[in-house]
Amino acid sequence: MLLLAADKTPAPDPGPDPTWERAVPLAEAAIKSELIDPSSAQFEWPYNFSSGSLKGLLTKRRAGWITCGWVNAKNRMGGYTGRVWFIVVINNGVVTDSAVGTPDGIDYASATCPNLLKQGFLKPAPGPVPMAGATPAPSPEAFAAAADAGARGAAARGGVGISFVPTPYGAMIAAVAPGSPAETAQLKAGEMIESINGISIKGFDSGTIMKMLSGSSGDVVFGVVGVGPVTIKRPAK
Repeated sequence: MLLLAADKTPAPDPGPDPTWERAVPLAEAAIKSELIDPSSAQFEWPYNFSSGSLKGLLTKRRAGWITCGWVNAKNRMGGYTGRVWFIVVINNGVVTDSAVGTPDGIDYASATCPNLLKQGFLKPAPGPVPMAGATPAPSPEAFAAAADAGARGAAARGGVGISFVPTPYGAMIAAVAPGSPAETAQLKAGEMIESINGISIKGFDSGTIMKMLSGSSGDVVFGVVGVGPVTIKRPAK
């Protein structure tokens, strides 16, 4: 299992920022090379690449630009295995480490990625997955500024104080407003909300999720992936 290095030895060089537009195709190619049916791969990219170093139990620290995501692909029988974690490390424009999880979750990607998420290492992706000829994604700075403004605006209107990005697997938190009920509940950017008050929101669009939040009064319970139920206490209106 890989873990964020926490010792006091000098951190190895992660190399230059590969940029979102270049890193995603590199990473997808590496992950596909580990799949039985690469053409069937369905990727989800909720998190940006962040610089850091990882250390395995019996390996040296490896530095680079690291991210996690999910992939679903067909197995030898032609059926989809189900959504599993993947982890990728890029250094100097080359994928130096990658791994795909297993459906039973007993593997280093499935163990390491939730750990990185809980530590706050994984940050929200700067935009959609880049496609050839597509409009460039906004810069991480522009995305972060818009997400922060959205969260603060939600808090000012009496909401829980988050901005989010809808995904097929729930609402990924993009930002949490300081002093908001969400911050008090210790929600963090990058976490995935999969249910609201026990109702699954997987595949819901942003408008539907907003209606669910604005339509409920008093406390609200989020089901957060890797965390469990989180109660957000809102002030009485």
